[in-house]
Amino acid sequence: MNDNPNYKWKAMFVVSIGVFMATLDSSIINISLPTLTKYFSTDITTIQWVILSYLLTITALLLTLGRISDIYGRKPVFILGLLIFTFGSGLCSFSATAGQLIAFRVVQGLGAAMIMANGPAIITQVFPHTERGKALGLIGTVVSIGFMAGPALGGFLIDWIGWQSIFYINIPIGLLGTVYALKTLNPDEVHAEQKFDILGAVFMFISLTTLLLGITNSHGVGSLEFLGLIVIFIVFLLLFIIVENSAIQPMIELSLFRNRPFSASNVSGFLSFVAMSGVVLLIPFYLKDLLGYSDRHVGLVYMSIPLVMALVAPLSGWMSDKTNSFKLSSAGMAITGLALFLISNLGMDSSFFDIVIRLGLVGLGMGLFQSPNNSIVMGAVPKNRLGIAGGMLAMVRNLGMVTGVAISGAIFTRSSYSLEIAGFARESAFLGGFHDALIVTAIICGIGVLTSLVRGEKIRSIDQN
Repeated sequence: MNDNPNYKWKAMFVVSIGVFMATLDSSIINISLPTLTKYFSTDITTIQWVILSYLLTITALLLTLGRISDIYGRKPVFILGLLIFTFGSGLCSFSATAGQLIAFRVVQGLGAAMIMANGPAIITQVFPHTERGKALGLIGTVVSIGFMAGPALGGFLIDWIGWQSIFYINIPIGLLGTVYALKTLNPDEVHAEQKFDILGAVFMFISLTTLLLGITNSHGVGSLEFLGLIVIFIVFLLLFIIVENSAIQPMIELSLFRNRPFSASNVSGFLSFVAMSGVVLLIPFYLKDLLGYSDRHVGLVYMSIPLVMALVAPLSGWMSDKTNSFKLSSAGMAITGLALFLISNLGMDSSFFDIVIRLGLVGLGMGLFQSPNNSIVMGAVPKNRLGIAGGMLAMVRNLGMVTGVAISGAIFTRSSYSLEIAGFARESAFLGGFHDALIVTAIICGIGVLTSLVRGEKIRSIDQN
């Protein structure tokens, strides 16, 4: 840890720039999909890959890039990630076809994966363990604000300038962030004597990619495509486990998963983002299709979640540092589940204020949950594995988002279609599907409360500085 007391806050600012851009681009594109579909004269089946190509690239590469940064240094990988992300944003803004945009989003995803894998690791390294929860709470706030502010910011930019502006905005921020990172971040410890587990990385990449392709497969759970992808996933996952158990310097220390706080916290984090993605996917359709809200008003409603999280997450992190307890994150997951249940009961006559209050309750729950949960994961690994732990956090988040969108979308579509076939009006069928999908996400939160509680009573802190 640097002796300069201001260094940790400078490092926090650098990481926040990169993490905000990377998470913002996970969600800002959502609101542009109708515009992009018309602009490129294509269909939603094609244009959805603008989102999926980005998320798939990030999720499949996070742990590999985290391990590379553990060996060769976090500063160079983080800065290279900023540059690649900025370059990819410029390419996206000049896309002439949907295929080009999808390909350039892969470039963006590579840069984002480098940033996301290193952000939590850099923060954990520069802050003392007594402030780790507060620091990760601040980064958690940045992640959530980026994730939830995307639709709001995207709505304004598309209305005023055009869809290209959602990529233009990253270029000056990315360049300034790169220059500031070069000047500010100190060189970190390099472990060049360690070996990179190439075979393990390849097997993990194939297993994660086929899993994500299976989850997002449009042909349904019973299709041959889905079954084939899941079989490939299982085969390569088993090969990965075999390789890791025999490797001298494995990609992932599988013994980490015997640490109950580490494994249970990752599972809980995954479930929290599965649940959150149901809100992100369905609320815009509810507000626009049923209540007639404009893109701008949808964005304003969405802001209630990150605004509350921005206030609660740092406080939650500070409280977890002081109390050293798991209970705060468990309570946060329970509040999120309650909020999702209340949101599921929204109707045609629900007021703007009523919707904002219920979404704000989601922000309260997630703000309480994320900071202590992330601190537990980062505190469970030795210093030379912080990149892997940071990659694990981001991978779990993205995997949860993809899974949540797939689950909520499937339940909503099937339920609302069944009600329409049964003779219900379009609005009633929509609300029925909306209700069923969000009830399932509330139940998922309930499972998350249980996985959060099985960790134990106290955080076994590891001072890695």
